Amino acid sequence: MKVLEVFNSSRVLLDLEVSSRDAVIKELAELLYAQKVITDVKMYVDSVLEREVHSTTGVGNGIAIPHGKSACVNRPAIVFAKMAKSVEWQSLDDKPVDIVVMLAIPDSEKGATHLSLLSEIAVKLMDEDLVEKLKKVTDTNEVVELLS
Repeated sequence: MKVLEVFNSSRVLLDLEVSSRDAVIKELAELLYAQKVITDVKMYVDSVLEREVHSTTGVGNGIAIPHGKSACVNRPAIVFAKMAKSVEWQSLDDKPVDIVVMLAIPDSEKGATHLSLLSEIAVKLMDEDLVEKLKKVTDTNEVVELLS
């Protein structure tokens, strides 16, 4: 499965104004709920936060890639947020996060689908030029073009 199959401009939030990691995750989960990707915001948020307990998804360079695998996810999806102000994420480099790319994966697809999407996103976000473009982007369609 490819990123473009599960990501579109309706899943992009620019200049999101929240003050914490948990608030970012909840805001993005509510977007997934509104699009009927998930059936239960609390259950999905709990799955994402449970993953954060095991190890941070703040990968450094101002980026976090949280992901939740749950029975409440109807189909794989990716949501993107660019923060209005950086938020603390307990990242590997101890720096706050500006860019969040969150994955929602159904329990039934937590193997190959999860790894395929996570790998594709992680490789793209290793490109520092692309990350700088994402931090300056003002158009939701441009985000989709950059990540697809």
